[in-house]
Amino acid sequence: MKVIAIANQKGGVGKTTTAAMLSAELSIKGYSTLLIDSDPQANATTIFLDPHCLQTSLAYAIMSRDKKPPAPLVEQLVTTELELLDLVPATLGLANFDREPALSVTNLRTAIKAVRNKYEFIIIDTPPNLGLLLTASLTAATDVLIPVQAAPFALAGLNDLVQVIEGAKGLNENLSLLGAVCTLFDTRTSVSGESFRALTQMMPDKTFDTIIHRQTKLEELPALHMPIQLYAPTSRGAEQYATFTDELLSRLKLSSKSSRLSVVKTN
Repeated sequence: MKVIAIANQKGGVGKTTTAAMLSAELSIKGYSTLLIDSDPQANATTIFLDPHCLQTSLAYAIMSRDKKPPAPLVEQLVTTELELLDLVPATLGLANFDREPALSVTNLRTAIKAVRNKYEFIIIDTPPNLGLLLTASLTAATDVLIPVQAAPFALAGLNDLVQVIEGAKGLNENLSLLGAVCTLFDTRTSVSGESFRALTQMMPDKTFDTIIHRQTKLEELPALHMPIQLYAPTSRGAEQYATFTDELLSRLKLSSKSSRLSVVKTN
């Protein structure tokens, strides 16, 4: 089982979109997948479900309540419209995790162990900061994927994040940097091309070849509560995330297990 944390301390770089679309695409390709939303803003949750209708939260599985231990992660799972994709949603209450004892950073790893036999991939969407929730996610992960916006300022903090990832190996010695994917690429500007070249120079062996372009349809997803694979399956966004997922699977020496024909649950 692979547990991939999608991380970047900068906001607005396509991190949540990448976490959600990768999770959806992995499920479509035949892999049982769990998306864990560890960002109190709950943006990944919103792409699939209306968060106001939920009664569960990752907070219940990694934080104690009324002096009681955290609840089992399996009790926080919700299904999605995709056959092989489940979700652990986030709520604003997760923001209180920073007040938990320092040893709580291992709670997510412990929670995941109880469901590891149920999934082939677990994707964790992390908050856009370097706080305890990111540390908890890195402690639980086997791999880290960094979405990097095709803009000069987005590259500025990349070395800091890499150092944080290296530091997390003190708690998780098996943690590996899977790579960086260029997002929000704008073909109308030369800056995007220059930024991608700079990224490949900074991480020559870790930058994915697939580039995710800035697209209106991807920005519409939270309002519709559905991933691009269901909303606009023939769009460039769907095609690019399918290609990116193939490339990621190739790096892991895996391949697609099924066609894209049957992706929605049937009653």
